[in-house]
Amino acid sequence: MIAEAARNETRIDPKRRLFLSAEALVAEHGFEQVSTRDITAHAGVNLAAINYHYGSKAELLLTIFRARAAELNRERGQLLKAALTEPIPDARAILRALIAPSILGASDDRRIALRFLNRARSEGPPEVQAIIRTDVRHLRRFADALALALPHLDRAELVWRLHFTLGALHHNSAADYERLTRLSDGLCAPDDRDALLERLIDYTAAGFGV
Repeated sequence: MIAEAARNETRIDPKRRLFLSAEALVAEHGFEQVSTRDITAHAGVNLAAINYHYGSKAELLLTIFRARAAELNRERGQLLKAALTEPIPDARAILRALIAPSILGASDDRRIALRFLNRARSEGPPEVQAIIRTDVRHLRRFADALALALPHLDRAELVWRLHFTLGALHHNSAADYERLTRLSDGLCAPDDRDALLERLIDYTAAGFGV
């Protein structure tokens, strides 16, 4: 669903409207399908506004990615900090800190942000893809935490299992859920996000032997 507030809320300044409109349109339609004209029309601003406020459409999309990824990683970091209060932390609590922020989107704006990030992973522009490939700082924190919780696993084995966990976590787009519903003849649906989170934690924890 495209957030109408991004277009209709005149109290939001034009720069923020461009941010929200581009995010909502890309989340709904994909990076390749959304033009500069689409974004400015949706935001209710003139065609030159993107260049004025962001320099280019590419820079606008990169700004959105950086902002939303930073928000997600901050929330993960806060949950991880809470999970590391014991000398030997609980592996499931660490996995919950990694997974929960990507599953539990309480507001429409949050769900749009997560859909944007999900699309960025598979179809984002080169600048975004470069960040995804090379910036592993936040993931290293989780690898280090899991090493504390699971000292019997050597580093290579632990990172492999974290890698596969991320694969399961990222396989949660709208198309994935539509296929799941069809495959299960309606028995499996993602509507109960709390139940979905617990299933995913159970699955990934089993991969770590906990």
